[in-house]
Amino acid sequence: MSDRRKPKPCPSCGEQAPPIPPSTVAGQFKKDVTGPVPQNTGIHDLDTHIDRVIGQSADQGWAVAEGRKRQKEELIANGTDPHLIRKNLDGSYGEMKPEEKAIHTRALKIHEKAGEWRRGKSSR
Repeated sequence: MSDRRKPKPCPSCGEQAPPIPPSTVAGQFKKDVTGPVPQNTGIHDLDTHIDRVIGQSADQGWAVAEGRKRQKEELIANGTDPHLIRKNLDGSYGEMKPEEKAIHTRALKIHEKAGEWRRGKSSR
């Protein structure tokens, strides 16, 4: 950076010339809708089509939701107990693994005992 103002060789003729910064800078932003996430704003062309952007984002979000709903319905149709369906980190669904089923069953028993205790306390 300390040499930024020193003359440099011209790319056309090779003579030393002072560097001249560009008077204008052009840039391009990606204007495609990338899914159910906040879109880039402040770009004139995008802002003029905000309704289209919102509509495309909503369509994509609904498509994801419908796909997940179908995935759950398929699990149930294949015999999976609806109470034993878990949501994966990527948002998809699957059947609980045996160790998850054991933890789930234990949690249900704890909740049942807590409910019994609470009902016993309220009847006194």
